[in-house]
Amino acid sequence: MAHILVNRDSFHLAFAKDISPVAHAHSGDTATFLCRDCYNGELRRDGMDFAEMDMSTNNPVTGPLYIEEAEAGDVLKVEILAIRPDDKGCMCARLGSGIYNIEGCHCRIFPIDREKMTFDFDGITIPMIPMIGVIGTAPAGIPVPTTTPDEHGGNLDIKDMNEGVTLYLPVNVPGALLSMGDLHGVQGDGETVICALEMNGEVDVRVTVLKGRSDIPTPFLVNKTHYMTTAADPSLDVCSVKAAHKMHGFLMKHAGLSDAKAGMLLSLKGNLRISQVVNPHKGCIMEFPKGILPIDFEE
Repeated sequence: MAHILVNRDSFHLAFAKDISPVAHAHSGDTATFLCRDCYNGELRRDGMDFAEMDMSTNNPVTGPLYIEEAEAGDVLKVEILAIRPDDKGCMCARLGSGIYNIEGCHCRIFPIDREKMTFDFDGITIPMIPMIGVIGTAPAGIPVPTTTPDEHGGNLDIKDMNEGVTLYLPVNVPGALLSMGDLHGVQGDGETVICALEMNGEVDVRVTVLKGRSDIPTPFLVNKTHYMTTAADPSLDVCSVKAAHKMHGFLMKHAGLSDAKAGMLLSLKGNLRISQVVNPHKGCIMEFPKGILPIDFEE
């Protein structure tokens, strides 16, 4: 199997079927994506005024990577093998963004290492849990900006998108056209101030094309402890129900439960979470723990 390098010099701002791939891989290959932060390097110093920043290339993603065997109707299995952060991260809280009434603009740069970020000069440190904010394949229809999550993936901002996680994405066009970016050093559910600890970094993944797997409710995440279905919509009411229905169907299909049993079990042990509330489409997750019952799902 080959190892592919996807350089950060090649970036784009929408998931689209007509974007030329910058690298090619085969099913089973590994790849390293070199990713830019969501501000595309514009936040250059602590205390910088947001008005000085050029946001015309906000949320750049590296790619796309063309996977030779991928055809429309397949599922792309993306194993996140490693995430290597830069040595600093940044945030910008400002009036009119996020869900808080914050006066003015407050742009900050924070030192980080593989273990923690230093939040302030008062001894506050926060453990690092690096994650991928934006990851997806190209949609079959019109382009989707990298700021927006949808059924192709995109700006999911799911804090569980960490090392060791497997993400299943739909293949809508030949080659799948996988791209990613917007790495975070750490993020809470909701990403409520509109950003997390934004950073450059590198991501190692393994890509595998799965044929005949329409049973997987993409985008779908699996880690050591949970299965997670996802959904996005301008309405939290809508996307929360979508995420829950996806998991309900998953349990009926892969655990052989009736609709009533699956629903009751999810009401007891399923966790319906908000992943983010600040993107054009809001995001929700329904997670279900492994080990509760036998689930016939080949990871």
